[in-house]
Formats: sequence, C-alpha cells, structure tokens
Amino acid sequence: MKFKPDTLASVHEQMALVKTQSTGGFFTNYFRQEMVGPQILTAATARSVLLANDEHDFFRLYFFTNDLADLERILRDVDLPSDVIAGYLTKAADKAVDENIAAAFQQSGFNPIATYRRMITYRLPPQRPNPALEYAIAADVDQIYEDLFQAFNKYTDHLPTKNRLHGYVENQWVIVNRHAGRILGAVCFQLEGPRVNYNYLYNLSGNGLDFLRLQNNFYGVMHQRGIRAGFLWINQTDARLTALHESMGWRFDGLKDYFYLRSSAG
Repeated sequence: MKFKPDTLASVHEQMALVKTQSTGGFFTNYFRQEMVGPQILTAATARSVLLANDEHDFFRLYFFTNDLADLERILRDVDLPSDVIAGYLTKAADKAVDENIAAAFQQSGFNPIATYRRMITYRLPPQRPNPALEYAIAADVDQIYEDLFQAFNKYTDHLPTKNRLHGYVENQWVIVNRHAGRILGAVCFQLEGPRVNYNYLYNLSGNGLDFLRLQNNFYGVMHQRGIRAGFLWINQTDARLTALHESMGWRFDGLKDYFYLRSSAG
C-alpha cells in the first residue's frame, strides 16, 4: 500500500465516513492539529485512515480507525515516504485500549522513543522581569531556529518552522539572553487566550544563573500580561526539570503523549 497526495478536506470526509460506520467507537491521534508542511499524504482502508504531513526532514503520522487490528495491518503494509513519527495522547482511561494501540505500532515496526507528560498550573509565580529582559527581533530567527534543533528533539518537541518562529517574534513570544551580540539562550511561548503554552526554554551558556534569569523573565512577562494559567510538556525521564517546575507550582494532570518512530531505512 502506498501513500497518495490528498487534501485535508478529503481526509476529513474519509474520517467522517469511518466514524459513521463504527459500531464500537473509534480511536485517533488527530484533532485537526495545524499542519506544518505543505504535503498531505493519505493511505486508507474501509476502517482506517492514515494522514502523513511533512515536518522538517521527516513525516508526522496521524491515524483514525474503528478497528485496531485493521490499524495494525495498514501500519505494517504501507510504504513510508521517509522516517515517520507518531504520537498518541492518553489519560489512561482505558488501559486495554492504550495497550492495543501501543501493540499496533510496535508490531508494525514502530519503536517507542519517548513518553511526555503534561504539567499545568493556574497560579503562575507573580514575579517581575529583571533589567536583562529582551525580546527577540526578526534578525534573530535563524540563530534561534538552529539553537532549538540543538537543544531539543525534532521528533518529540514539535519544533516550529522558521515562518512560525517569525510569528512568535512578531508577537513578542520569544525572550532572549544576549551577550556580546550572540544569543546564549531563549524562552519561546504561545499565548492561548488566558493561558500560556510554555513551549521551550534553552540555555547554551553553561551558567545556571542564565537559565534562572530567563525563567524569571518568562514569569515576569506573564505577570505583566495578566496570564495566570499555563501548560507545558516534559519528557518523563527529566527528573531534574520536573522538580524545578514542581517547585514553581506546576503539577501533572495525567495526560501522556507516547511517541513511536519508524525509520524508512528499516
């Protein structure tokens, strides 16, 4: 089975058809997320739809199915356009379903590479920004883009394209630490109404105080803008960063994101 070029409108129609033909519910990791690249590829059966979207140098995979056995078959049989990453969100409401979805991925050649957990807060620390507060400008986008790929995982951290990063900069959603004309660290976030998506904080200076200054400026800017609530995602193996966020009032809400990778190289 091969992927074929398609449109989102067509994908939504195919998924709606699978849903209407379901007698026992459906399973999906697609919630009409914003697509990153221009390519929309699909592969489908009467019971399952796969959607692949190009993202940097790989494809992100979404699925919609009413039959987990059929999902496993289509995942196993489809020819991949390149390396493919898929995530699956769950609150473990149905452990058996989660285990079956994990099995569908692993038995079709996908390897689990990470599990992220979501943290939330409704009381961001009421701090004030320090005199070192500085926002990124358009000329900084190339460097910040490169730094993000150095500091984070391209598969699991949903890194922004340059165009999207330009939008963050225009909205003053990127705070930087600049020294001698070079950016040594940054905080990238997105405001979503009355809450903030605390996306990325990186520090390449090797000085822990620079990390804390960036964090302080983030909380200070949120306080200035009247933002009290937020969410973030963190790799469950990062105990040190988890403890730091917990000290600032963040708590896990039970939502997990499991990531699976299948390489086109086999």
